[in-house]
Amino acid sequence: MVTQRKISIPIYATAFIISLIIFVSGIFVGRLITTSGLEDLSQDVSDVSQRVASVQILLLMEGNSSAFCPVYSSELDSIDENVEVMGYKLSYLENEQQVSDPELKKQYFVLQAESYLLSKKINQVCGDDAVLLINFYSNEDCDDCVQQGAEVLQARDESDRKVKLYSFDGGIGSPIADAFKKQYKISRYPSLVINEKTYPGYRTSDQIKAIIEEAQ
Repeated sequence: MVTQRKISIPIYATAFIISLIIFVSGIFVGRLITTSGLEDLSQDVSDVSQRVASVQILLLMEGNSSAFCPVYSSELDSIDENVEVMGYKLSYLENEQQVSDPELKKQYFVLQAESYLLSKKINQVCGDDAVLLINFYSNEDCDDCVQQGAEVLQARDESDRKVKLYSFDGGIGSPIADAFKKQYKISRYPSLVINEKTYPGYRTSDQIKAIIEEAQ
């Protein structure tokens, strides 16, 4: 005699509900982690902005005096390191987590702009020979932009000179990014600005290194 297996509907229903709960919980936890990451990053931007403001005030108080140059340089180097780490976090959230916060990104660009302008001032006051490099890119309609970013990082890391790197997404409507684009006549992506000179179009790491070495 063939024994017929009975299908237990309650068991299958229970298993389905458990699976659904696990799935929904995973989505919820993922959103919590993403939200927490954005909140932490926003706080980081705020904290570093206060440090930038402190350096700006000190520069205004001392005018063109070079007496505090070691303090300026040390603090700004630390700020630049923090700003770079924040840039990596933003890229990770955008590229890996598919999470974008345009307003936070615009705040980050303001912070980068402040750091860039401070570096220019310190170069003038303290005679620092750091090369200032801006990478203009767009996340839309720019096949070379991601690779250009990698080439820029490689060139900076392999250069014998001190290079300070700043990156602006020209496609998100940031007033700061738009102002920099206008100042340096950026009409295409990618484009680089190295010590105030504009280099439109894609460049290899070797080409970028050669420009860095010759930059005045």
